[in-house]
Amino acid sequence: MNPLQLLESIQRIHQPSREELVRLVKLHKAFPYFQIPKVLLAKYEFEKPSDDKNDMLHHAAITSPDRAWLKQLVENKEVIDKIIVQFNPRLQKAIEAKGPQNPNNLIDDLDDKLVPEPSKKPNHAERNILLKKLGEDLIQAKNINTSQESKKEGNQESSLQKEEIPKEAESTKQTDNLVESEDPAPKRKKKARGDELIESIKRRDKVEIQDEKKKEQIDIIKAFSKREIKLATLKEIETQKKQDDLSEKSTKLNPALITESYANLLLKQGKKQKAKEIYKKLMVKFPDKNTYFADLIKEIEENQS
Repeated sequence: MNPLQLLESIQRIHQPSREELVRLVKLHKAFPYFQIPKVLLAKYEFEKPSDDKNDMLHHAAITSPDRAWLKQLVENKEVIDKIIVQFNPRLQKAIEAKGPQNPNNLIDDLDDKLVPEPSKKPNHAERNILLKKLGEDLIQAKNINTSQESKKEGNQESSLQKEEIPKEAESTKQTDNLVESEDPAPKRKKKARGDELIESIKRRDKVEIQDEKKKEQIDIIKAFSKREIKLATLKEIETQKKQDDLSEKSTKLNPALITESYANLLLKQGKKQKAKEIYKKLMVKFPDKNTYFADLIKEIEENQS
């Protein structure tokens, strides 16, 4: 569908042809975010005397920025007629300025823009010539830059050397004057200070700790430092005593619980398998009542089946 066909379908929306409706449906499917075909089809469904009027209206409502505006377009004929009168001449002028358009589908109009043109095959000879020229230009530019930089560096070095010579002479004079003015007294002072520190450390008296808690802490630290600490290997860890399996106590039955009353309680709870195990143990514990417990086990099995 080209713009002229779309404009004609907008003008004939009150009495559209079958071909125009098919084109609008195709346009709606090809461009799901294009609002015009959805509004036109929703208006056609609203004016059509049938029960199903909401299919295209739902699609239009989803993509519509203003549903009140959509309601006016669909339900009021005058609103869409005013829009057609306002925009009809402008659209026709724009279409005439672009030139004749004779495609059957709007997607075909966009194929030339969407599909990229095949790139032209490059001429290798021209390409090599251009690369050589670029390489020569780069080499010349580098040579010019290096020559200019070397000249600048030479001028800077000569000026720096001239400035450094008088500075060095002045600095040597100043150092000579300082050496003459200084006395060997400060060196002796440094040595004297070092001796004083050593003597003060020797003269220090041991401070006795009077707090009992601090004494206990120091004794613990000393005792711990005297111990020989070794890291145990994996083999040593494996040879150590394993911890008792605490789950055994919870999984194994206590002999005191192996009673007929406990078995009856398990039957009430629906734990028939455990009740059978207790009856079997009771048969071993009380051989005189074997037949009695055997009958109970049969009853349980019959109820299970």
